[in-house]
Amino acid sequence: MNVLVYNGSGVSSASRDYALYSLKSFLSSAYDVQLVSPKSLRTEPWEDSCAALVFPGGRDLPYQYDLAGKGNDRIRQYVKNGGRYLGFCAGAYYASARVEFEVGSELEVVGDRELRFFPGVCKGTAFPGFEYSTEAGAREVAVQLNRTAWRDHWSQSPESVQVWYNGGGYFVEPEEGSTSISVLGRYSQLPGSPVAGVKCDVGSGTAVLWGVHPEHPTLADPSSAWTPPEHSTEKFEEKEHRRKGLLRMTLAILGLEVSDVPAQPPKLLPLFLTSPDPEQVTNVFNSFTHKSSPPATDLKDRHDHFVLQPQSDARSIVADHKSQPGSTDVDELHSAKKDIIVCSDGIPATDVAPLFDLQLYFRLLQEATSSPSPSFGGILLYGEAVTSTQTMLDKNDKFLAALPTGLACLASHQIAGRGRGGNTWVSPAGCLQFSLVLRLPSPQSSKIVFIQYLFGLAVVEAVRTRPGYEDVGVRLKWPNDIYGDLGVDGNGKKVYKKIGGILVNSSYAGDQFSLVVGCGINTSNPLPTTSINELVSYHNSQTGSTLAPFTQEVLLAAVMAKFSTMWPVFLEQGFGAFTDLYLTRWIHQNQRVTIQSTSQVVKIIGITPDHGLLRTVVVDMDRYGNEVFGGGGGGQQKFVDLQPDGNGFDMIQNLLVAR
Repeated sequence: MNVLVYNGSGVSSASRDYALYSLKSFLSSAYDVQLVSPKSLRTEPWEDSCAALVFPGGRDLPYQYDLAGKGNDRIRQYVKNGGRYLGFCAGAYYASARVEFEVGSELEVVGDRELRFFPGVCKGTAFPGFEYSTEAGAREVAVQLNRTAWRDHWSQSPESVQVWYNGGGYFVEPEEGSTSISVLGRYSQLPGSPVAGVKCDVGSGTAVLWGVHPEHPTLADPSSAWTPPEHSTEKFEEKEHRRKGLLRMTLAILGLEVSDVPAQPPKLLPLFLTSPDPEQVTNVFNSFTHKSSPPATDLKDRHDHFVLQPQSDARSIVADHKSQPGSTDVDELHSAKKDIIVCSDGIPATDVAPLFDLQLYFRLLQEATSSPSPSFGGILLYGEAVTSTQTMLDKNDKFLAALPTGLACLASHQIAGRGRGGNTWVSPAGCLQFSLVLRLPSPQSSKIVFIQYLFGLAVVEAVRTRPGYEDVGVRLKWPNDIYGDLGVDGNGKKVYKKIGGILVNSSYAGDQFSLVVGCGINTSNPLPTTSINELVSYHNSQTGSTLAPFTQEVLLAAVMAKFSTMWPVFLEQGFGAFTDLYLTRWIHQNQRVTIQSTSQVVKIIGITPDHGLLRTVVVDMDRYGNEVFGGGGGGQQKFVDLQPDGNGFDMIQNLLVAR
């Protein structure tokens, strides 16, 4: 699940960046915290994978300009249906029914707003001196907590918290109390102690709005023009502890899974180039060094800078990386040199690669393929913590050209993973994530669109063809997702949850296409949605079986072995050899959906054999909503075919939507 931080016109870059950093520090173990654009909120199916929507500080008028109408309608409906909204400063103004900001001054902004999570007026500024794009008027303020509102979440909540303030408002309490509004804190330094923060029950969902900035460090950075008052005697560490506690409990009161302590900034660790066949490692080393001119052991490519290191230095290199400070700056992490330890003396042991047993994996793969040198996954580029396996391969042309077909780049933890549509994500623990190098001759370019289907099917079959696992509910969602089938809910409705996804990037050079197939599969972590092992456990509970859970080593070996049997058939016969099996594994057969752009109701019937489009047929319905004819009139079916790269499913609303 995603925690989406709004990033549109009017957003303060400082508030946005502090929000990203703070939210990642408390939520990254369970959620992917990422930016979202106003266009995405208006047009993409974000709701079913969104755990919370966060609006940072800035100017709320541009928010209204970009999201008026459809965007705000979707946000409000999302929250009413059980979603969560968190607003800081401008994000709190924006979520109130009415804004009255600096009335009578040059900065005056007055008007109604569409979200209306707080049903009254948010007035500002609470403290004088505010100027846009500066810290004039910024200060630390004391927020007196309403401890009754926090008692179910923060049993030892303090009386007061010092929090950063820069232009926020206060919430005008209705004359008659509202059971849907809970006061979280008040400005204790202002006459009448106006409301600084509220929790709003909105349908089945929740919104928390703060006029202050609990996401911001207690003190400004050293370059700030603001300095703490001389009479402030509370120690920085104590104030930060309380401020972080306020943010953590704000997330908890929204119902999010929150870490007990903030996560440390991530550190990149070296990669290991390894294979049970030393010749493969030597070949890659030779190819790599000749991509530099003159030949060298480092290669500065289009996106990353790689440096080859000898295996004899592995322990010292790992120790050196671990001693370095971490960083949450993705650009800084991408620009850092990437050390690659060339394992020409054997497969690394678990003392230097403790999170993935490389020796066990290769043994399982050799047994599954009955080959000492498997075609796929027989050589690995493994890192415990990397930026993105997909980016390192796809965005570095010379580096990719040096890597053989069948090499898999594997990470235990990705700091800036890539998904469909350019989305970035931070991988949770227990997720198997890797990228596989493939190549396809240019005359077979029409097959590229089918590779996402083929690899998704390989993942499903890797699980369901294991003896005893045939009925474990691993399924396919068009075009590129792996879903778990968790039976039916209390209303008899099928329950599906995402457990993985496929991404295919391609580039062309030398009469062939180089393909990087990225795959992420939640193997063992029940958060943020569910996992393969949760499906195994569910199957065991329903059938009385005692099937063993998967390890990442077992699952990767099974996927690589299954794909190695499918790829040569695919090259020779195309995807037609797998279409029937694919349709038995997906969740859509004869599913009736509405195409959002045209409001047509269609029924899904398959995949077109030529271009891999989703084939649907228009459905005619009588006045009661019953299907009476399969579309078109005149006895002819009317097909509507949809491209995988431009469309996707909104599972909650049963819509086919343009991405």
